[in-house]
Amino acid sequence: MKFHIEVSFDRAVPGFGAKRVRRTVEAALRREKAGAERLGVRITDDRTIRRINQKFLKHDWATDVISFGFDEPGFLGDVVVSAETARRLARELRIPFAQELSRYLIHGTLHLLGYDDKAPTARKRMHRRQEEILKGLTLK
Repeated sequence: MKFHIEVSFDRAVPGFGAKRVRRTVEAALRREKAGAERLGVRITDDRTIRRINQKFLKHDWATDVISFGFDEPGFLGDVVVSAETARRLARELRIPFAQELSRYLIHGTLHLLGYDDKAPTARKRMHRRQEEILKGLTLK
């Protein structure tokens, strides 16, 4: 299936362009055999994702990823990720930034596909699937 993934950046992310975003999201969609054809992705910073989190989820903090599903044929929804959070956490964990940002993209996409991470069992299942997809990517 051919997917249409619309990518927007609030600020450029050196080494992680729209092509890489699409490849990462497509990996999750293909592994999950997604039927939807369209998806939006926005790469932003902590300040902006905090405002989005406040407005739509009533949480007054920056977060790593937020997903918004839509009930529209062929359109899965939108994923918003904070590149700033990914960079900070990657430094703390001493892992590549691209790995952490890819993890957020996959995580948000899995939410749109029906995965949940609220209950411990569901969280383990989602985390396991997320890491399987991440391992399948070539991160350079």
